[in-house]
Amino acid sequence: FPLLKHLGGSEHSAVFLTERPGAEPRKAAIKIIPADPNTAEAYLSRWSESASLFHPHVIQLFEMGCAPLGNVSCAYVVMEYAEEDLSQVGRPLAASEVTEMLEATLQGLSYLHNQGLAHGSLKTSNIMAVADQLKISSDTIRPSGEWRKDLDIRELGDPPEIATSGATPAGDVWSLGVTLVNAA
Repeated sequence: FPLLKHLGGSEHSAVFLTERPGAEPRKAAIKIIPADPNTAEAYLSRWSESASLFHPHVIQLFEMGCAPLGNVSCAYVVMEYAEEDLSQVGRPLAASEVTEMLEATLQGLSYLHNQGLAHGSLKTSNIMAVADQLKISSDTIRPSGEWRKDLDIRELGDPPEIATSGATPAGDVWSLGVTLVNAA
């Protein structure tokens, strides 16, 4: 997958615009994470489960794998390309935008929670616009109650109980409240 443009990331990952050869949609995003073989296998397992999910408010995952990037072993996942995420808006949301964001996010979370899954990392940068549709990211979805120190990184805004209870539906709702405060 060609790395066409850096879209963002963190100190633990990078996201680039890419193209899917011979597949639709062609334009996609690729997230690359440095990972030793055991950690890479755990990411691939988590992403494979998420790739089977289909909901209009959940980002679709397409391909995933492992590859070296220079001298660094990495895991990668290719997903729907989002033109924008909520962290890029740069202003408080209008009441109608908050309503639209809440409806889409709650529908996506409800779908995950009914599947026995949790998002585990809901924040403004993980609520995205794909065409005219709001969607939540799917690369951090995991079984409810799961927390893996080799995969998951505690962040400011995480629910307080995440380190002891793992990612849970209640934690996702707590994170949605924090996200709402940050966006409004």
